[in-house]
Amino acid sequence: MPEKDFVACQAAIEPQKGPRRLVDAAIAGTAVAALCVAFAVGLAIRQLPYFVVYLAAAIAIALLLRRGPMAGIAERVGAAFGSSRPTAVGVLVLALAAYPILFQGNPYLIQVGALSAIYVIMASGLNITLGYAGLLDIGFAVYFGAGAYTSAQLAVNFGVSFWIGIVLGGLCASIFGFIVAWPALRVHDHYLGLVTLGYGLMMNLLARNLRFLTNGTDGVINIPPPSIGAHDFTRPLILGPLTLPFQANFYYLALAIALITCFVSYRLRESSLGRAWEAIREDEIAARCSGVNARGMKILAFSTGAFFGGVGGSIFAHMIGYIGPDSFTFLESITVLVMVVLGGAGNIVGAALGAVLLVIIPERFREFQELRLLLFGVALVLLMIGRPQGILPRRRARRLLPQEKLAALSLGEAGPGRNARASSDGTLGA
Repeated sequence: MPEKDFVACQAAIEPQKGPRRLVDAAIAGTAVAALCVAFAVGLAIRQLPYFVVYLAAAIAIALLLRRGPMAGIAERVGAAFGSSRPTAVGVLVLALAAYPILFQGNPYLIQVGALSAIYVIMASGLNITLGYAGLLDIGFAVYFGAGAYTSAQLAVNFGVSFWIGIVLGGLCASIFGFIVAWPALRVHDHYLGLVTLGYGLMMNLLARNLRFLTNGTDGVINIPPPSIGAHDFTRPLILGPLTLPFQANFYYLALAIALITCFVSYRLRESSLGRAWEAIREDEIAARCSGVNARGMKILAFSTGAFFGGVGGSIFAHMIGYIGPDSFTFLESITVLVMVVLGGAGNIVGAALGAVLLVIIPERFREFQELRLLLFGVALVLLMIGRPQGILPRRRARRLLPQEKLAALSLGEAGPGRNARASSDGTLGA
């Protein structure tokens, strides 16, 4: 019977228990640790020619894992990740926490790590708008600037704590997201991108001319750093016998908020709200016919993504100590957009990976000031030709039936019309 064929397929992908699960956890943890070590080795290379060789070797290995004789290894590691995701995440978090300790003698790399975490927050916000709901937003720097200016001005002029300012900055950015979304959603697709592009350019001009709000082109200076009790973030961080540079304070702050952002993004994706966004992205007309309030869901996607953009802007302002209109230009919006597209729209890990790569790699090529944008553009075109879905495209979720339902279906006690339904990709859903 057809339902028994479905049951057999579903039982074949049921996660293994016992020794097999331990083996998968070991493989996933080892793979993450190896990737972190390789990443640390790349950061430790100071000679640019050696770094170019390292980067070329990394690309060659990635190609071999995808299509070459090592493809079987990649499939096995991918299967291990699927069944041991908590182990992989735990190893990754430990490695990220150890990053400032490993590079305690190089404050510059710790600062770059903090900046990478800030862009992970913003890329995760845009990933909600673009990856989940399929809404093209090319004016994301508006929310970045709104959060930064709100938190900075409250701290400088009214003495508001950073911990309150970061929340108010995110809420202010959400309001800007609502203002942008309400009239912009009358258009779709590329026209929506053009409208948001216009908003971004317009807000940058207002930031340059509304001196009573933004100080114009002079910007906001002397933004106080965050503090926890008596510990100021401009002081070295003391962890037992270790004394880390003060940049580690901002790194751990940005890392903690980035992890929270990724967790919230994951919960949103798996919720009914995330499924409504996905339905709108795939087919808005079908979603409306199914009872989804498409306009309200789109505005909520814009506002939610803008909130995280504002939070990233607040951290950036207090870490740098100065903000101005040049910090929130059209190029900033394009950078965040490329991070999401490069990593894989809709994939949380992909967006985070794209953010890290687009912060660190251009920094390593800084001595090629005149050519690095050209090199970056060529690399991006080649990637889009070879892998248009991004480095880590999102995979559709596969929903498994409980064991008791599988047993009931295999015995013919339950029909597919009552206890199971076939999903669009041929798997069963609970």
